[in-house]
Amino acid sequence: MASKCIACGLKEIFFSRLCQQCYLKNHPILKKEKDLHIVVCNICELISLKGHWTNFYLTDIGTISVNTQLAMLISQEWDFFYRINQTKTHDIKLDEDVNGYPSDITGLVDISASPDPFVPLMTISREFIVHIEWGECSECRTRLTGSYTSKLQIRSPKEVEENHLEAWSAEIETMGQSHPLSDGKNPLFKINFLKSGLDALFQTKPSAYAVGRTFASKYGGIISVTTEFAGFDKSKSKEYPRKPVVLVTLPEFDPGEILILNDKPIQILGYNAKVEYWDFNKKNIEKVPIKSFVNSKPRLIEKEFRRFQLVNFEQGGKVAQIMDTYNFETYFIDATDIAGFSEGSVFEGILFNGTFLLRQKNK
Repeated sequence: MASKCIACGLKEIFFSRLCQQCYLKNHPILKKEKDLHIVVCNICELISLKGHWTNFYLTDIGTISVNTQLAMLISQEWDFFYRINQTKTHDIKLDEDVNGYPSDITGLVDISASPDPFVPLMTISREFIVHIEWGECSECRTRLTGSYTSKLQIRSPKEVEENHLEAWSAEIETMGQSHPLSDGKNPLFKINFLKSGLDALFQTKPSAYAVGRTFASKYGGIISVTTEFAGFDKSKSKEYPRKPVVLVTLPEFDPGEILILNDKPIQILGYNAKVEYWDFNKKNIEKVPIKSFVNSKPRLIEKEFRRFQLVNFEQGGKVAQIMDTYNFETYFIDATDIAGFSEGSVFEGILFNGTFLLRQKNK
């Protein structure tokens, strides 16, 4: 027959000639149980554990994700004689006070552990309680106080017309909706227009960074990140943490403009993480990183596009005669500069150093 516990004589031996129940009376796993505490935002009901706001809400209580978080909290806050192997919570309930507000989270926790390193693992079950304290999460507090945490600055080397600023503002607002706050709201707090661009104030740092990257990629901007002075806490004579500033410096040249880049004429077609341009010499589209483009110091050809009409081809189609439709002056150019057009066609371009630069369509 199997050996019986020397203390109770009823159950099989677990360790040291004692059953598990009798062994635990003198060799407990738990040194001290504690009531636990969490903070819940009284506006959006976001949960904070050990001073950090999570991605879970009060309505998530009872889900596997929150149960796992509570089990981890117990393993960190309760005192054990020896390290535990596993904790698992179940039967979670949300209790309310006399006014019907959530006050506590209660449930059971199964603890797999051992009193010391030489004793086999055993599992015990205990009740636990988590007291709810109410506060305001950082995002809700930001909205209540009318402040912001990060600033996105869009700057142009030249004065920007108000219709462009309004279009950028609408785009930034739409981009912000792709990076919502924990309650689903747009993190964009406010936009201020300036002559050289705009300032977009955001309530989270990640949203300002993400929108800045997207905007810079679309418009060919260069990003730099700095900080700005955020004032003093007079009660502590201490400077507040400086606020991040994401600066997007827009390119000097707009799509459609014709430049000299590395001694050759080009036309900017658009920006999409890189500069896309038409190479008039090679007669094809090229792409170059924005920083490389800026470092090459391109310069603008300060001539306006004029409207021309193709009169005819000469010398076996190698030379084209074109006419300026404004002053009716005619010019002879290389026919390959206007390849694809037929006699009578009208187009726009620039005569530059004996070469005709045909205007390309912007992206």
